[in-house]
Amino acid sequence: MVVAIKLIALIFFIFFSNNSYSAQKFQIIRDAEIELFLHEIIKSTIEESKSKNFYPRLVLNSEYNAFVTGSNKIYINTGLIDKSNSLSEIQAVLAHEIGHLALNHYTSRLINSNNLSNYSKLATFAGMALSAKGRLDTNSAVGLMIGSNDLAKKSLLQFSRIQEQQADKFALDQLIKNKISLTGLENLLTNLANEEFNNSNTSTNYYRSHPFSKQRLEQVKKYKLQYQKVSWVEQSISINENLISLRYIKNKIKAYTIDPNEMIKNLENKNDFLSNYSRMIALFRIGKYDLAQDKLSLIKNKYAAYPFFFELKGDIHFNEGNFNIAINEYEKAIQTLQEVFTPSTDLIKYSLIKTYLQTNNKAYLEKSIILLEKLLLNNPNWSYLWRLLSKASGKLNKKGIAYIALAEEALIKKNFIKAKKYVDLANKQTSLPLSYKLRGSDILTKIKLTN
Repeated sequence: MVVAIKLIALIFFIFFSNNSYSAQKFQIIRDAEIELFLHEIIKSTIEESKSKNFYPRLVLNSEYNAFVTGSNKIYINTGLIDKSNSLSEIQAVLAHEIGHLALNHYTSRLINSNNLSNYSKLATFAGMALSAKGRLDTNSAVGLMIGSNDLAKKSLLQFSRIQEQQADKFALDQLIKNKISLTGLENLLTNLANEEFNNSNTSTNYYRSHPFSKQRLEQVKKYKLQYQKVSWVEQSISINENLISLRYIKNKIKAYTIDPNEMIKNLENKNDFLSNYSRMIALFRIGKYDLAQDKLSLIKNKYAAYPFFFELKGDIHFNEGNFNIAINEYEKAIQTLQEVFTPSTDLIKYSLIKTYLQTNNKAYLEKSIILLEKLLLNNPNWSYLWRLLSKASGKLNKKGIAYIALAEEALIKKNFIKAKKYVDLANKQTSLPLSYKLRGSDILTKIKLTN
């Protein structure tokens, strides 16, 4: 079942499984602002040099949960954000999950590779993307394999009690080292210990596979007495010198996921910043773009040179069909954001590329190819980028590049017959650049290695 949510900034992938926890649908939200916010939380929790190696992914799921799968991605449920009362609570959970990665626990837990392979195939076929109007749009599908392989592993990971204790120790050490309040972790474990006491059969909380919260709570209290005589003040996240609160991020997630008409009705008599922000998103989602622009103009002055308001303005103009204005706003967002966190910038560049392609302007098409080639260096397995490269190249009659791009997309989707066919077609083009000719040879080599 597909949830019809109207948006441009949030792109959903849906995955299904037959096992107990994974029987729910997973919707991975790719949003530039939220991913940067979560990355900054990670960066504040562990050493900056190490934090660069981890990439947050937001999962639209109401359970209080976060998990890792052995890759460099950390999956964070919207329920964890919504139900956390402080940044330190989220920091504690993420530090624990990073502990599993840093201590290499996952390598001993990957089992049943045949089931993993079958699940991965199922997840790939079940992957769907939503258009801005909430309808299925195959042209919007973005890199389905990026999420499916990791989520496939989720159901096969079950850490031992010793490994959980080691991850706890890692988290506590990181929180102390970085002067992060243990109060959030203490409150978290207090609530979970109470929950375990009241319902020993519960299976829908973060410590589903993390029993004995009461024992962990005692350990945290000992650390707090020894290392933190006072609680450290909760901090907001700084983005371009603007302080972004957990409450703001919670509000954004809700604004994009609850019924927009009901939201407008409930906020009718409210005039604070977050209410106006939610009302603006609701107007955007129901297609009242002029009113959404008015609300955006009203609230954007709260933050100085904030890149994600430029991005949002670009999204609104894209939906209106004002592509030249949208391009200008996306370019301002990218310029303002710089490369502070590459995945966030890449997501805005993705929106910019889609807008370039809507114009059919030769100069913009050339720009889209240059930008796509750069994006693919960071995201070689993002299959839809290859599709967009094929589309842009085809419009400029660069057939050889278009065929190689389609071959790369087919290779990612493990359609080896189609991949070889496209490489053969590309090699017939006399104008095929050498770099793409070499890429075609690499594709054929990879296909041979799979047989």
